[in-house]
Formats: sequence, structure tokens, C-alpha cells
Amino acid sequence: MPLLLIVLFSCQEKKTADKTTSSDTIIAPETATKTADSVSTDQEATSTDDPISSIRSKVEAINTADLQKKHYEFMCDEKMTVDYFYRNDEIVKISIDFGTVGDVYAKEDYYYDQGKLLFIYEFVEGGPACEGCIKKNEYRTYVAENKTVRYLKDNTATACKKCEFSSSSRHYKLLSAKLSEEIKKIMCR
Repeated sequence: MPLLLIVLFSCQEKKTADKTTSSDTIIAPETATKTADSVSTDQEATSTDDPISSIRSKVEAINTADLQKKHYEFMCDEKMTVDYFYRNDEIVKISIDFGTVGDVYAKEDYYYDQGKLLFIYEFVEGGPACEGCIKKNEYRTYVAENKTVRYLKDNTATACKKCEFSSSSRHYKLLSAKLSEEIKKIMCR
């Protein structure tokens, strides 16, 4: 038991020293030992912070950074643009402008951290159910370990449209696409 506590504490100290990794393990309160409760409670408060604040911080850092941009344009049903944003030769954001199809305008932004999907922002304006008005919807998907941890429609939490992401998801296919033809194939279905 004392050896287990030493290992537990040494792992916790390493996690707080290395904040740059996105795959920190969170220890559930029920797994903490009774003798370590008072110490582990403070450490858990740090490591179990709402992942949303961490995601928001990373997205804000991406949006305010000086990024390199590659721009692609092509025709599907309408003219579409896809912009790749790089920080130190790593893709951190992909912006898609679907243009206007019928009476609907849509765009999406995908954010990445070390090659993992982090956040999705979707904006849709217009639509047939909105006569005489301009209806706008915003969707925000917060992602951790390829699973949706929070989904918002117009700033209201709701059930997620897509709750898990894999290498076959458009978000990851776009991340690995290298040529304009590959991007067009992914986007034009």
C-alpha cells in the first residue's frame, strides 16, 4: 500500500509539471485512497477542471496566433472554399465555406491539437422554414479523446448530432488530405 501511494503521488506531480499534453488521465475521486484524500482532492481539482475551459483556451490561442494559410477553391454544387491554417507546419484549423446552396449559407471550422480533433464550430443561415426572416443557428462541439463532451446549439446544451469521431470522419480525412483533388473528393459527395 505505501508503494502504491508513492507511485500515485509521483504520477500526479508529473502531470502537473507537464501541462502541454492533451491526454492527461483524470483520477476519479472513488479511486483515491483514504490516506491521500486531502492531498489528492487539491490535485484532482486541478486535473478534473472542466475540459471545456481547456478547449476554449486552445481555440482562443489558435484564433489569435499568427498562422500560415493555404487556400483551396472548387465547385461541388456551388463554389466552395477550404482554408488550412498551420502553426509550425502543423494543421491547427480547417475552415470550410460551403457557400450558399438554395437559400442556406453554411460554414464550418475544425480545430486540432497535436493532430486530434478539439472543437467544431458550425454556422447556418437561412432555410425554407424561415419565411420573411433570416434564421441563424450556431453549433459548437467540444471534443476530447474523439468523443463529444459538450454540444451546443445557439448556446444551449443539447444532444450531440455526432458524438464520436474516427479516422473515417470528414474531420480527420481533411486533416490527412494533401492535394486539392483529395479535398474536393472528401467535400463533394
